[in-house]
Amino acid sequence: MAVAHGSQTRLAYVMEATPGVIPATPSWQVARYVSEGLILDKQTISSDEVRADRNRTDATDVGRQVTGPINTLLSYGTFDDWLSALFAADWASDELKNGNAIKTLAFEKTFELGATDVFTRYRGCRVNTLDLQLNAKQNVTANWGIMGLGSPAPANAIVTGATYAAATTTPVLNAALNVGVLSITGVTATPKLQALSIRINNGLYPVDVIGQYETYDFGLGLFDVSGSMTVLFENKDMYEAIVNHTDLSLSTTIGAATNEKYTISVPKLKALNGSPVGPGNGRAVVMEVPFQGLFDATLGATVGITRAVA
Repeated sequence: MAVAHGSQTRLAYVMEATPGVIPATPSWQVARYVSEGLILDKQTISSDEVRADRNRTDATDVGRQVTGPINTLLSYGTFDDWLSALFAADWASDELKNGNAIKTLAFEKTFELGATDVFTRYRGCRVNTLDLQLNAKQNVTANWGIMGLGSPAPANAIVTGATYAAATTTPVLNAALNVGVLSITGVTATPKLQALSIRINNGLYPVDVIGQYETYDFGLGLFDVSGSMTVLFENKDMYEAIVNHTDLSLSTTIGAATNEKYTISVPKLKALNGSPVGPGNGRAVVMEVPFQGLFDATLGATVGITRAVA
């Protein structure tokens, strides 16, 4: 008997023209990923009826919702659609900033089982979160949190007329060679960082209604940008900025080739905490600095991304 293996599992996506409706003849884009946990979450309620013999009488199936992470390595041009869905906005002149547009995707997983493969599909998917992580001498990771409306019954064939575009082949980006510019303003000089994490959260919440088994819709919550910096302690500048609650900004350019780079900008943020602490022998003194992104009137948003940067 054939057994499905993770190394042979294909993940693909397509943008939906109508939220929650997989296109009739989808042009799937094969995705690059490290691992994924996209599932149809079956929602049940157990009976609490009283019985003299103390046995439970029923477990009721009350709903379905798609949820789960997709863990990836950042590469240029690979996740522009996902970023658009995350930001709830369209790219305009190679620029993207957070908005309120409804952008949904459908996902398909193909499990290789020899003569008869199994296909599972997920519709009405929204990108709720992104965790972007830069660590010294490591690949840049981009981990996505997905929420979706539902999943049709698994199938043994592709959607009739479907096509599959090969995955991108741009290089995986790393925080050693591919970070050309990292700038923090509001301090005298940009400090050296050992690690930088940026978390974007749409605050999506499910909207359920009587008479409908699957989630009816998702609401957009507060668009939240937060993160953390591990800062080498070389002078008092950053510590003073934390103590004084100074307005700061953060900008970094990531890419491996001319015109194939991203600049990510959080033009207004507050450092929420952080103090230099002696770590003992054999370690540099650092400050762990959590931060909160705030609305910037000039950008008209909290965070912006520019692509095709030289």
